[in-house]
Amino acid sequence: MSEHRHDTTVIETIQSLVVAFVLAMTFRGFAVEGFVIPTGSMAPTLLGQHFLLQSSDTGAVFSAGVDMAHQDNRPTAFKSVWDPMLGPEFNNLGRLGEPMPTLRMGDRILVLKCIYPFLMPKRWDVVVFKNPTDPNGDSGNYIKRLIGLPNDSIWLVDGDVFAGAADNSDDLEAYVVQRKPEYIQRAVWQPVSNSDYLPRRPETLSAGWDGAFWYGDAWETETRAFRTESAGPTILQWDSTLRPLTDWAPYNILMQTRSTMQFTSDVRVAATLVPDQDGMTTSLELHARSSIFEFRIDGDQAVVRYRPQDGAADQWTQTDTAKIDALPAGKPTNVEFWHVDQSIKLFVDGDCVASLEYDWRPVERLQHTTGLFDDDDANNLANNLSNTPIPAEIQWNFEGSPVTLHRVRVDRDLYYHQRPIISSDQKPENGRPFTGDWGFATHPSHLGVLGPDHFFMLGDNSTSSLDGRYWGNPAPIVIKQIDDAPFVVHRKLLIGKAWMVYFPSPYPMSEGSSTRVIPDFGRLRFIR
Repeated sequence: MSEHRHDTTVIETIQSLVVAFVLAMTFRGFAVEGFVIPTGSMAPTLLGQHFLLQSSDTGAVFSAGVDMAHQDNRPTAFKSVWDPMLGPEFNNLGRLGEPMPTLRMGDRILVLKCIYPFLMPKRWDVVVFKNPTDPNGDSGNYIKRLIGLPNDSIWLVDGDVFAGAADNSDDLEAYVVQRKPEYIQRAVWQPVSNSDYLPRRPETLSAGWDGAFWYGDAWETETRAFRTESAGPTILQWDSTLRPLTDWAPYNILMQTRSTMQFTSDVRVAATLVPDQDGMTTSLELHARSSIFEFRIDGDQAVVRYRPQDGAADQWTQTDTAKIDALPAGKPTNVEFWHVDQSIKLFVDGDCVASLEYDWRPVERLQHTTGLFDDDDANNLANNLSNTPIPAEIQWNFEGSPVTLHRVRVDRDLYYHQRPIISSDQKPENGRPFTGDWGFATHPSHLGVLGPDHFFMLGDNSTSSLDGRYWGNPAPIVIKQIDDAPFVVHRKLLIGKAWMVYFPSPYPMSEGSSTRVIPDFGRLRFIR
């Protein structure tokens, strides 16, 4: 049998390369494309250019974003840095990093470009789109979370998203709170405190550290595992004076943020309980919004309920009860208490065992948050949201057994700011005027009314995000070819859904090296 050889010619090789290139460009253009996150507007969900820092007090490792408009101030900014596990009341970390830490690149993500031509974008998707105020080039690619859908009317109230119908936007009683699915909520919780991170040198803390943010008679809280030898009743109290529950974000400590901190009560309290005896009862009370929200485990009963703070102790407005296995002696049980998006949920070992929702409308929500129940004027209540703060209080009760608590954690939800913006006679950074004294969708005088092809986008890092609240008028080319509506993203400007972080902020090859090729594999993840 004769053997035939086929020698590949240069022309055939070039043809193969051209075909491969065309296929790759077609795939990139219509299916999946990679993007780099340049800024921290979506932190900590997605990281822009940042420093990776480690606290010398608690050992906590955290990311601190870089305000690219103020890079010249970076060396002096390191003179005062806060520990994320201690909060802004304790700025004793001093200068972090001598020499300065290496600046890390932003996350590299994959975007599904083929999905939106066939499926309607969903609320809470993380979306890549062309910035309507400056759509040219790669710098015009923005990434935010989709908050408002076509024909919505949006109002951001006390950090939460309320939506009504665009054709009935004046009816404030028709707005209802928008709740995040559980898988997204778990992805966006932001840490406030964790008992695994205690200061190594508490005597150096200026604000008067007293052992922990939790305290109580008969409780030892100065170690990572909280312990009481008493069978109760005993109480653990969150120190809201030492660490008030706010939307403070450690990612922004080196950045020029645009607003003050806001009190929040959308929080999660979680811990691993190990009782010494069977039959222990535990209940956590969150005092917030002029109400008491209670999560209770009593033997084989799980209960969530709430009532007015000044009402009778046994007059609960709503209650949900479920049968569970009692907390076993000597065995760890993970519990989570959620108060978020006007709902309260009790989780045991990862399963939601009891939950309820309360459907306050925006005016009622503002009355409860400010305590101004005699005022039903939406504009006045919104104006007073920051002037009459009522910080949340947490009280955790135990009875029936000595108990040890491990990994006691407090986390907070995203908080979408309602605050005034640059007045209409001034110019923001992009050179285009804003329309009104309040951000889009942040006030009853400036509700976010969307058209049939409009979407409303916000950054997870609300205090340091130039997003749909502040954009103003679109660029001339967008006005001419697409739409002249300010503050919104037209359907034609959508690029795709952010799918996964395939190359998380890479490490340098060595200290001081400018070559960054080693991805942070521990942060490979799908984007929620």
